[in-house]
Amino acid sequence: MRALIGLVAGLVLAGTALATPSAGQDDDITKYIINSPPVQSWQVSGVQTAPRPHAAPGVLGERAITVQARQSGQPWAVSAQMPIRGEIKRGDTVLLAVWARLATPPAGQTTSRLPVRIQQASAPYGSIAEATGEIGPEWKMVYASGVATQDYAGGAVNLAVHLATADHTVELGPALVLDFGQNYDANKLPVN
Repeated sequence: MRALIGLVAGLVLAGTALATPSAGQDDDITKYIINSPPVQSWQVSGVQTAPRPHAAPGVLGERAITVQARQSGQPWAVSAQMPIRGEIKRGDTVLLAVWARLATPPAGQTTSRLPVRIQQASAPYGSIAEATGEIGPEWKMVYASGVATQDYAGGAVNLAVHLATADHTVELGPALVLDFGQNYDANKLPVN
């Protein structure tokens, strides 16, 4: 599934809509994407100047944004979001995959925690899926998955990355949100 997600992201970023076999089936997995994955879609709050996409060798699409954050008692004090345009129905299994790396680690450390979530776009910001991954100097995908407990209209949810977990600088590449619909076996999905 990890390789398949990487392939899907590559196709999306290249603007290609090819059918990709999945688990022995002929299926166009791009039909499950409900957000706009490229780094231009990131919106960052809690910083003075909005980061701009820049060249980033080593990540799919070779573009990223860089966000410097200070540790806060509220990890969402500095956060990056992407809107989710697709609707999510109660019982749908969703997967978030965010490419990230640690550009500058916290003092005395080589890694840092990175909480990611799919959440309501307004208060009370209820979570549909959330997890925390550990990132280091190499690009990696951080995942979160879950099953929706209610219906959400398109635009009513977003993906969020909480960055104020440490004094560090994080680079964010593309991010994918996939909605696999009802009765999908969540055990097939990648985890951190």
